[in-house]
Amino acid sequence: MKNLNTSLILSFCLSLLSLSGFCQEKEGSFEEDAIPFAVVDEAPAYPGCENLKGDQLKDCTVEKITNHVNTNFNTGLGKKLNIEGRTRIIVQFKIDENGEVHKVRSRSLADDSEKREALQNEANRVIKNLPKMKPAQMKGKNVAIMYSSPIEFAVPEKESKKG
Repeated sequence: MKNLNTSLILSFCLSLLSLSGFCQEKEGSFEEDAIPFAVVDEAPAYPGCENLKGDQLKDCTVEKITNHVNTNFNTGLGKKLNIEGRTRIIVQFKIDENGEVHKVRSRSLADDSEKREALQNEANRVIKNLPKMKPAQMKGKNVAIMYSSPIEFAVPEKESKKG
């Protein structure tokens, strides 16, 4: 029997561009009062990034969100679901004018519905646990922003024992 290497690689690749299809869906007021992350005058500030400005602030917030996901995503899920190779979960959420995370949605690209649902639920759980941030600003006023990003979940392929 081949052994499944249980070490997992979780990569939170950040995409500040709208993701075709996913971001175009408008359910209720999901997007109507939010501005894309990439175009605000001042990005939201993750705790620890508040004193930065411009690209340094954006980069710091992106890095801190990435670290949060990498630290908190249950990588044991790959083994439990018997996932091999790579799968993607696209996450979209709103950071409101008070700096709180709302309206978290995700879409897994896994083929199997059980795996897809489990990955989406885990991505949603992790994002909902992001801390309150200093809100984004546009023209000197606090604004809600949309944040979209893929999470790439990878499990090494099964390996044959070498003799």
